[in-house]
This record gives sequence, C-alpha cells and structure tokens, in this order.
Amino acid sequence: MKAPPLRTERLNRFTDSHSSRRQAMIPTIVGLARRARSTFQVPKLGRRAISSLLISAFACTGASTALAAGQAYPQQPISIIVPFAAGGSLDATARVLGKKLDEILGQPVLVINRPGAGSAVGARAAATAKPDGYTLFIASGSAFGFVHLLVRNHDFYLKDYAPIAGLGIYTSLFAVSEATPAKSLSELVALADSKPSGLSICSTGANGINHLQLEMLRFAYQKKNPGKKLNITHVPYNGVAPALTAMKAGDVDACVLPYSSLVKQMDGAGLRVIAVQRDKRLPALPNAGTTGEQGYPELDGNEQLVTISAPAGTPAPVLQRLEKAFRDAMNDPAVMKSLNELEVQPKFVGSADARQWLEQDVKKLSNVIREAGLGSNP
Repeated sequence: MKAPPLRTERLNRFTDSHSSRRQAMIPTIVGLARRARSTFQVPKLGRRAISSLLISAFACTGASTALAAGQAYPQQPISIIVPFAAGGSLDATARVLGKKLDEILGQPVLVINRPGAGSAVGARAAATAKPDGYTLFIASGSAFGFVHLLVRNHDFYLKDYAPIAGLGIYTSLFAVSEATPAKSLSELVALADSKPSGLSICSTGANGINHLQLEMLRFAYQKKNPGKKLNITHVPYNGVAPALTAMKAGDVDACVLPYSSLVKQMDGAGLRVIAVQRDKRLPALPNAGTTGEQGYPELDGNEQLVTISAPAGTPAPVLQRLEKAFRDAMNDPAVMKSLNELEVQPKFVGSADARQWLEQDVKKLSNVIREAGLGSNP
C-alpha cells in the first residue's frame, strides 16, 4: 500500500534551516521508512508516527553535531571583554589568563576593553554577542547580574550569561588616613556617632560594589541600633586613584576600597586599613580585623568572585572545553605567580559553583539596591 504523501509544512516544522546536514537526512529517512514498509509489509505509518521518527533522528543528529562542534573548537581568535578601561587589575587578570589560554587552545586570545556606565556597556556587548564561544566576558563580582536595577533601559540579567568558571577573589577594605584617629571599624562608627557633622566615607563610584558595601554597613548599624541612623555621608569618586588622593589630602575621613588596588599604595602613603570584608584576616594585613570580628558579620561575605562567562546559548561542549582550559591555565605556576603579584587571590571555581555564587550575590546586592533606593529602575 502506498504511503500517504508527506506534507512540506510538517517536515519544515522539524527542520533546522541552519543545518544542511539535517535537511539532507530527510529523504533518506523517509525512503527507508517506505522501503521497510514495502519489504516487510509493515502497517501504514500515520503522520504522527512519521513525525516522531523524524524528531528522534534530528535529536540524534543535533547531539552529534554539538559534540563535533566542541571537539573542533576553537577555529578562530577568541575575545575577552573587560567592562573597564585598560590598566586596572581586572584588565591585567584577563591578559595574564588570555596569554596562557592562547597556548592551551592554540588560537589568539584578544582582550577588548569596553568601559562605561559602571559595567553596563561591556555587559551588554557580551550578552548580545553570538553564542559560539568566541566572545567571553570577565567580571569582578556580580554587578553584571544586577546592573539592570541601576541603569535605565539595560535589559540584561544573569540568565543572559553562561558562567564558565570562577578565577579568583577580590577583597574590599575599610581604610582611613592618618589624620582619622579610628584604629578599627568599631572605632570609626563610634567616631561618626560622636561628631554632629558625622564622617565622610568615599567609594570608587556611585552605585558600584564599594558603595553597596557602605550601604550594607548602614543597614547593619541600624539593625544593631534600632531607631538610629549611621551619621556618615557617602562621597563617590570615579575610580581608585581619585579616592586615594582625596583620602591622603584629608578631603574624606575614610574609604571603602578594593585590596588589589590599595595594597601597593599603603607603604609610606599615610593610609591605614581598619577592617577587611572577609571571614578570615588577610596574611598580608594581620593587624586588620575582619568586619565580623568587629561586630558586623553581615559584611564578611563581601568578597567578589572574578568570573569568566559566555553569552547564554553557547553550546555545552564548547563551555566544557573552555572550563577545562581555564582550569588548566589556573594550574600553571607562572599564572598563579602573576595573579598573586596583581593581589588577586587565585581560586578556581567550577561552572556550577560559580553560577550558584553569582545567583546568591545578585540576590543579596539587589536587595541592598532596593532598600537603599538606588538606581534608575524599580
């Protein structure tokens, strides 16, 4: 008995227009089905059965194609987008890892700086790139996951990225100038309470991670002292250098700064670190207590994970290839030495754990943004 004609639209429903390999298989599969029916007197197949057969064939072909893509990757240069200007610690981190990745993958790795609007310009460029593994995005912390709350018309979220790995830790500090008498964070808070005009505390930028950490100190203080507000004024600067200049000149009383940028400025610079935002003291700063030791454990988890991501939709075999490549790079003693010299605490974190860390951090800091009434979007 003749098989009923197959309707073109039924085939098109399951045919990927971008895969000539799948299209080429259709006549073969249909021909085999008809021949088998004719030879072995198989009962007539309905349209639904034929459709199921085609779906199964396409699924198998798609899986083998994705696997082949992962094995063949990479075939061209890879770009790593840095959402800040050249010369910073994140830029240097990307260049150290990119150089090693070049050796491991056998393709040039280019560092592309896309600064602007905090990290929004670079984050947008990464999220909208073709998801083929040739555009990656390095970030210090999870800002790219909550920047939509701070920048109007920035409609990209954590779900628009595929975390590949965590690469290291950035720690933030509370520091004062020698003119400020406080020797600890608790003394700084007491000093703010005792002065009618309060204290001025700077950060490296409005709505940046250090600003959010200062807001967290406000909330922690209010939790400990119901009905009272911490008597401080936030003074944002555009980056680490002007913030340090202001603190040395006595224009501000204290500042929240990243350790990696501050540590090389401390020797003989008239600065003093009074607290580190982590659960253990830094070996390089044994006299600076943790925020938890000084009564503010809410700030202990404010370390930033340096992550490398790809656009969402990047094939899983390509992501796995990249994760292994970054793991191998982080196992290289020369890379570890270079990262330590940049004051980054090297730490490899697999893709699943990196995603979990980012999700938790985005949730925490999004709540801070909303509670503080910051940003442009609700």
